[in-house]
Amino acid sequence: MRPGLLDNLPAGVDSRLVARVLDCCRGASEKQEVKFTEFLDPFHLEFTAPLTAGFFGIRHLADGGFPGAEKKRLAIFPDYYSPADIEAPLSALEIRLSDPTRILSHRDYLGALIGLGLNRSWLGDILPFAGGAHIVVAREVAGAALNLDQVNKFKAQTTEVPPYTLSAGENPLRQINATVASLRLDAVLGTGLGIGRSKAVELVKGDRVKVNWRKIIQPGFTLKAGDIISIRGRGRLELSEVGGETKKGRIRIQVNKFS
Repeated sequence: MRPGLLDNLPAGVDSRLVARVLDCCRGASEKQEVKFTEFLDPFHLEFTAPLTAGFFGIRHLADGGFPGAEKKRLAIFPDYYSPADIEAPLSALEIRLSDPTRILSHRDYLGALIGLGLNRSWLGDILPFAGGAHIVVAREVAGAALNLDQVNKFKAQTTEVPPYTLSAGENPLRQINATVASLRLDAVLGTGLGIGRSKAVELVKGDRVKVNWRKIIQPGFTLKAGDIISIRGRGRLELSEVGGETKKGRIRIQVNKFS
């Protein structure tokens, strides 16, 4: 392990999360047993997975419960184990609302689960659909999550389902075609949320915005096609397409807005 790693982390990396991953690596190496992390977003997964190379005799694999999952748990295990024998402790849950036509947002379900006392780090992907949602949770908290009986103002019934019923498909609430002066974060953010540039700057500088799951506090950060912008309390945006310039030199973009 590189000395002083926790003192020299790149901007946006959660030091507490890295410390917990390192603890799992030590446990797997020293005690020769399988350790599982909490859920990691793609940014932290990319950063922490290589850390296993700093410990003797261990390997890792990541599992989010279904193909295409964003958030995944790392399994860290002795290198003489077969990956096929490693099963991440995950549970897939289905939440059904009393109104089968109602589409609630990702944050509605997240807020309801956190309201049960569950820590966000034990909750994986949330996949809303008309009348409910699928969610992956750590098996350690599945029993508590099954107590969920209300989301927003709607009664709900929560049951465990086979993971193969889950799908990563998520349809955007809106698809926005627009032009911007540049691909600066504040410009695209303002366009996607329908707010002024100054309000977008406030969100970024207020530590409420992530790009590709990494905290960004520079309004002038340059985006590219495919970037995901997460705004705390406001959902997510995807800069799905970057086109050519207009005659006035503005850039054509397409932004997908998710709940």
